[in-house]
Amino acid sequence: MKSLMPWFCLAAATSMQVAFAGEGLDAYRLGNYDKAANQLTQNNKKDPVIDYYLGRMRLYGYGELKNDILALRHFKEAAERGFLPAQNIMARYALLKENNPEKALYWFQKAADSDDTAAQLYCAAAYIFGFGTKKNPGFARRYYIAAAKSGDPIAQYTLAEHFLESRHRSNHKLGLIWLEKSVEQGNPLAELKLGELYARGIHVKKDLDKAISLMKLAANQNYWPAAFALGDLVKEQKAYPEAKEWYLKAATHGFLPAQFALAELYLNPETPFHDTHEGYLWMLKAAQNNYEKAQLALSKFYSEGKVVPQDEHLAKEWQKMALQTAQGETSNAKIQAINWLTNGKKNSFADSDYQLKGIFSAWKNPNALKENNYNPAPEMDVITRESLYKPDFVMTDPKQIDISEYYDALAASLGKTKGSEAGFPRYAFDSSRLILPIKPLLPESYSITYRQDEPLYPAINEEQEFDVLYYFSEQEVKPERRALFDEVFEKAILGNAEAQFRLGQMYEQGIEVEKNIDKAMKYYFLAAEQEDTRAEYNLGLLFLEGKEMKPDHKVALGFLMEAAFKGNDHAEYALAKIYEQGYRNADGEEVIAPDKEQALDMYYLAAANQYGPAQYRLAEILVREKPQDISVAAKKERKQLIKKLYQGAVHGEVQEAALPLAFFNAMEKDKHKQAQALQAAKLEAGKGNGHAALLLGLLYDRGIAVERNPSEALYWYQQGELNPVSAFILGTYYSKGDGINKDLAKGKMLLQQAADQGFAYANLNLAILKKQQNEDFVDELDKARSLGNSKAGLLMADYYLSLAGDDEQMKAARHIYQYFAEKGDKEAQLKLAYMYEQGLGGAADMNEAEKWYLSAALQNQPIAQYLLARFYQLGKQGSYPDYAKAREWYEKAQNQYSPASVALGFIADTVEDNYQEAKVAYQKAVKQENPIGAYNLALIYELGKGNPVDYERAKQLYYQAARLNHSQAMVQLAGIYFNGLAGPRDEQKALHWYKKAAKQGNRDALYQLGLLSETGVATKLDFKEAVNYYQGAAKLGNAKAILALARMYQYGLGVKKDSELAKKMYEELASHNNPYAQYQLALFYYDAGADERQLEKTRELLLLAQKNGSQQAQRALQWLEAQSKERLSYIEPVILNQTLVMADRPADLMYLDALNEWNRGDEALSRRILNRIMREFPHYIPAKRAYEQLHQKTSSGIFS
Repeated sequence: MKSLMPWFCLAAATSMQVAFAGEGLDAYRLGNYDKAANQLTQNNKKDPVIDYYLGRMRLYGYGELKNDILALRHFKEAAERGFLPAQNIMARYALLKENNPEKALYWFQKAADSDDTAAQLYCAAAYIFGFGTKKNPGFARRYYIAAAKSGDPIAQYTLAEHFLESRHRSNHKLGLIWLEKSVEQGNPLAELKLGELYARGIHVKKDLDKAISLMKLAANQNYWPAAFALGDLVKEQKAYPEAKEWYLKAATHGFLPAQFALAELYLNPETPFHDTHEGYLWMLKAAQNNYEKAQLALSKFYSEGKVVPQDEHLAKEWQKMALQTAQGETSNAKIQAINWLTNGKKNSFADSDYQLKGIFSAWKNPNALKENNYNPAPEMDVITRESLYKPDFVMTDPKQIDISEYYDALAASLGKTKGSEAGFPRYAFDSSRLILPIKPLLPESYSITYRQDEPLYPAINEEQEFDVLYYFSEQEVKPERRALFDEVFEKAILGNAEAQFRLGQMYEQGIEVEKNIDKAMKYYFLAAEQEDTRAEYNLGLLFLEGKEMKPDHKVALGFLMEAAFKGNDHAEYALAKIYEQGYRNADGEEVIAPDKEQALDMYYLAAANQYGPAQYRLAEILVREKPQDISVAAKKERKQLIKKLYQGAVHGEVQEAALPLAFFNAMEKDKHKQAQALQAAKLEAGKGNGHAALLLGLLYDRGIAVERNPSEALYWYQQGELNPVSAFILGTYYSKGDGINKDLAKGKMLLQQAADQGFAYANLNLAILKKQQNEDFVDELDKARSLGNSKAGLLMADYYLSLAGDDEQMKAARHIYQYFAEKGDKEAQLKLAYMYEQGLGGAADMNEAEKWYLSAALQNQPIAQYLLARFYQLGKQGSYPDYAKAREWYEKAQNQYSPASVALGFIADTVEDNYQEAKVAYQKAVKQENPIGAYNLALIYELGKGNPVDYERAKQLYYQAARLNHSQAMVQLAGIYFNGLAGPRDEQKALHWYKKAAKQGNRDALYQLGLLSETGVATKLDFKEAVNYYQGAAKLGNAKAILALARMYQYGLGVKKDSELAKKMYEELASHNNPYAQYQLALFYYDAGADERQLEKTRELLLLAQKNGSQQAQRALQWLEAQSKERLSYIEPVILNQTLVMADRPADLMYLDALNEWNRGDEALSRRILNRIMREFPHYIPAKRAYEQLHQKTSSGIFS
């Protein structure tokens, strides 16, 4: 079923102003209801969204005095203009509050036309059963077809039944399709229906197993007709015990046909559990529950006397009862509609999905339901520009910098590595692999391989020509070696490439024979012709170096390239070195020019082949690079690549890679790798390696793989030569006095030394140090930024934005954020997005804002995730809020950012009226120590929103929020203390919290302090102070404070009487539809005197006030009507004292209640309270004085 709150379903009549959400709409959606009330009530355009929001505020008393009449008027206006949420409220209100199904159908039809599935179903039910209209199957079908297409299982089942009952066979297939769709969604009616079809073989092939399986699915959902049907099915197969079990399940849950069937089963003599008494009891139970068949059966029992003794009187009584049951089963359209809409699970709309939610049904505190009162509203955290861009001039803690960044900084000072020196790798001669097994020349023949460790060949004069006979003569080859030499030579001349390569090595290196380069080349050539890349590589080196032959660099490169492109790692590495350094001949002449790009390509190829020296050399090259304009993602990839290369080099037994790898392993979460880093650092530091000593210091400083020891860290930082990293770390610690005696001069000197060597963090901390010393710092900060330090860049931009009045610096800030955002810095992306959203430093651009919020959010920046969610909640990209997307991103942020938990609760609380879900979200925020979460959760307990009222729990939560400086929580806490809702009354604690909240400008606190000062409760009686407090609250829009001031000036209560000022105040409130102000203003026009009396204006205002809910205005209109007609007289109706339950209440609190009721517009109740005070406490001076002044005679005569 579609959501009942699809904000995108508004008709196209909504203006573009709303589509882009003005300040008032934003304020409402973020819970700033005071601002929303002020902004939205001034909007003179008939906008359905604004009307809906104003209706919600009036209904809940959020930002506006609660007034159900005005709320419904706003909802009606919004509903008539096509706003679906308002249509749903009007429909449910008509159905449940007004008990007017005709009116409900009118609104549900409007909602159905907006594709609301629940409304479509309701309309279908209304026309099927004739609820609120005449039965009309055609109209009903139109609505349930639409709902079925939207995926509703009830509608799909109903449509299936329609097709299956058709006379046309072609429709039966459609019926099965829709039935299966409903089954797929777990609709038990559909499961039962399809099961019955399989059981009977109707429209499908008979399949009892499938039938039972489907029926069991329905029964497992506690759909008792399915259990009953299963009982019938197995009973037909005479499986009576199993039938009994199914009937019993349904019967014990009150399913009457099952009770009757179970009775019959017990009465059946064929069953193994035949029991007439048990059968009679179940039949009696069904009959007592008005099941006609059971009543008729009992009549027969008593008539025949077989099951029970014969009793004609009882037989007639049960016959009579059966007749009454049959006559009483006239169809109830309402019950039928509810049962159809809920699959028989509910008998009341109030218990179904058609209930009125929120304050209509879920709020348990009667005080929150009172009209003309403000209710405390849920809130959301506010992220301000100042909090987001607050420049934080605090030195970067060296421990917070990634250790790999330190290694990057050290790279420039690293010495020349072994990999960069002259020379090329050689294939070692391995005698153990001299003769290798080869495939026999003839299949399945034997091949014998010999292996010896002693030299196989006698030394010969290399100047002699090679003579095989001589070589095998007794004089040159020892007898015991002849077989071995025969074998290798035989394999070489038979074309074995391995043997040819090894013979080439022996001649080249003079192993067991005298050197002979020509013979070596001969065998290398033979092996190379068989694609042996080692032979090609060795030939390349021979031609390159020209040992005992004329060098030929072109031929050399040809052989090396050939081997390299065939994947020979030695050749790739050798070419990389040649192109990296260039190559000079013996005379020092450059014969091969350097080619850095080609060199890198070859290093990458060799490294990809897991060749350790190439991996190490490539890592050393990359780590020395200082790439500019590199993105965060690219930087991360580069770091991972370098680490991987060092790791590969270590595995390739390149010892020099162990220490660089340790720098990277130190930052791993893997404890084993951290331990390896510590071991490597200790080993190298013990040899006097300064970089190892630095790493050891970092490990002790951070407690990585060892217990944290700042003293030990400082010792190691100071070992070896000072490098930019150790200078930065020590400079920062000396400047801050962190673990060492503070020495600003020394700290500054060391930071400068590190900065001079190009370490950007040193420039950053040096800039901050200068700022703290009131020196010029911007240039130093800019140096750090220009070196690519994003933290410095963001600090600089934040600083520019803090200079709010400078447009140029704001543009400069935006430029900086843009630069780092494009490099992938998530903090820059966040701040740039906010600038685009708010139009800071340039035009607002919602597309760019969404783009950058999303970029940062995808990097798990929690504030960006929160603001992206808020962006969707405000409907900034599109016409209306997208709560689904908002929820998605709030959920991603909530574990890291508590305001997101609050926001999730706020949406559930104020948009969906889902208080259980809101409670869960607020509880999570409370665990994260979020004050707004605590306050919002306290409201749920105090107001009883979907939960029992719990003042004690509310008090605890308010106190938690108040301690964290939440002003409205202070007000609510004060109210609990003042009224003694969670313990004895404590006026002084209440006064303390009211004053604390008032200092923060809380209008409710200001009003309460005004009331206390005017009545002298909890503080001294002080009218001047009361006026000051009321005025403070009035300026913030508190209508009760304005009414209090108007009353005081109108009657001269504690102030000089000033009717004109009072009138102006009433006019202000009257323009905002305050009914009591409209009523009072009407009296002003009537009491102006006979000459100036404006009866039409009076009547107009009284009509308006009456329309807005004023009973006083209604009585005044009746009085005026009586006065205008001589024969009519007016008798003032008796006002029942239903609200005067004030047992044992002292005079001062009764007086406070009286004035508070007047301030909320209930003058009649206020006067009754004052009358009671005068009867019970005639000498209570404050009330007596007010009583006398408030009972001054008016021309209207209504209260004379």
